[in-house]
Amino acid sequence: MYSRGMKRYMLSHLPMAVLYGLLVVVVRGGILPWRMEWVFEQLWWILGVIIGVLIVYLDRLAYIYSFPNEQLSQQASWYLRQKKLFAALALLDSRRHEQIRLTFRSALFMVFWVPLAFFALTSTVGMLGKGVVLGVMLHIIMDSWRMQKHSPNDLNTRLFWQIKRAVTYEEQLVFLWVMTMIFVFFSFWAR
Repeated sequence: MYSRGMKRYMLSHLPMAVLYGLLVVVVRGGILPWRMEWVFEQLWWILGVIIGVLIVYLDRLAYIYSFPNEQLSQQASWYLRQKKLFAALALLDSRRHEQIRLTFRSALFMVFWVPLAFFALTSTVGMLGKGVVLGVMLHIIMDSWRMQKHSPNDLNTRLFWQIKRAVTYEEQLVFLWVMTMIFVFFSFWAR
């Protein structure tokens, strides 16, 4: 059970991270010249993006402690108390559709991400940190657009759960486009 769920997660998210990382490398500076220093810098960038994309999964673990009274949280907590981390992760992955109110995957987090990302991108010298910051948002934006396409009503529940009113379909699109444009700007601006 663990291997199938995590394999699914890795196969759906790692290629996205690597392709995005390579695209940004090519667009920002091409692939030449092949100085070793430059190559290592780009490898750190891509590794950072991968780490950032994978960090978002920790939101599922945080859910256990944010909503401890829910059945899923109690079952996952039991596995963790038994020191069965992989069983807990498998449970969270197999029942991921029940976790509606995830902190990282909320409109409020996305809004707060903008100034935090700006600060990180302007004050961090290393490409690893910049990659992590952008990898987090890559994951969130890609998941949001996927949900917008397949089930916009679920997106309203999952992305805007902290907002006390229903968000219209048009407002969803505007929000996603604005966040996507900011993300793209940061992607190609950060060096």
